[in-house]
Amino acid sequence: MKRAAEAKRSSKRVELKDALDEELPGDWLELVKDIAAMTNSGGGVVVIPGHEVQEEPIHEHLDRYAEPEFEAFELHDIVRNGNSVTAIVVESVAGTPLVFSRPGRYRDAEGRDHVAFARGGLYFRHGAKSEPASGEDVRDFIKRQLDATRQLWLANIRQVMHAPDRAEVAIIETAERDEEGRPTLIRLTTDPHAPLYGQVDPDRSHPYRQKEVIAEVNARLNGRHTVNAFDVLSVRRVHSITEETRPEFVHVPKFGSPQYSDAFVDWLVAEQERDPEFFRRAKATYLKTRPRRRAASSP
Repeated sequence: MKRAAEAKRSSKRVELKDALDEELPGDWLELVKDIAAMTNSGGGVVVIPGHEVQEEPIHEHLDRYAEPEFEAFELHDIVRNGNSVTAIVVESVAGTPLVFSRPGRYRDAEGRDHVAFARGGLYFRHGAKSEPASGEDVRDFIKRQLDATRQLWLANIRQVMHAPDRAEVAIIETAERDEEGRPTLIRLTTDPHAPLYGQVDPDRSHPYRQKEVIAEVNARLNGRHTVNAFDVLSVRRVHSITEETRPEFVHVPKFGSPQYSDAFVDWLVAEQERDPEFFRRAKATYLKTRPRRRAASSP
């Protein structure tokens, strides 16, 4: 917050935008590029004049143009030079970098064509600019992921070392496995006391990415209601749907975006048909629970 409020110019961790005109596609595409480059580079903040910027359209544009799904950002109101501005605080991406799944083309006010990013593009921050990746960028990204994995391993090792007396490590033998050695039998449960030792291929049990969930739900609702990425995000947050709480709904691979099951799609459709205000209510509740956009004192 302090860096965003006091920065004199854009840098690797701070992007100072001139404006965001919601009617101009180019402004949204450039913002999406900066957020992707920022998270791939370890995080930072994008500063936009005014305080009318909303979270939902940012999610929508990220979902439309980038993969995997990315939700690790927050909006805050701060003060720069006596003026209210919006700070989009972007966390570092985990596991897999954000890659553009479709080209970002737009036409400016003078009628000139521009390409903000290409399909398959991978962007990082190079000083004050968001630019295509270099070999050094990729090496640094891999190093950050390896460092994070080492920290996780060390934390797990510490848990074993500090386990209470008479604690045991169990090795479980499974009778049925597929050709690649994975268990073919699975029992999903939310009972914290029920041991779960194996899982069938998640590409079979949880075949949908978020975009596919949205498409399937909209197809089943057949025009009675249309959902978007922010609707699904709101439902997941309000109803605490995670891999830990509802493993039958969502699976999060170590490297990649969450995957969802047919059961999750069925549940979304059933809830909307039971309560026509289901998604709208979830969105309103989620927005109320978001961290309050706090203002900083002017420097």
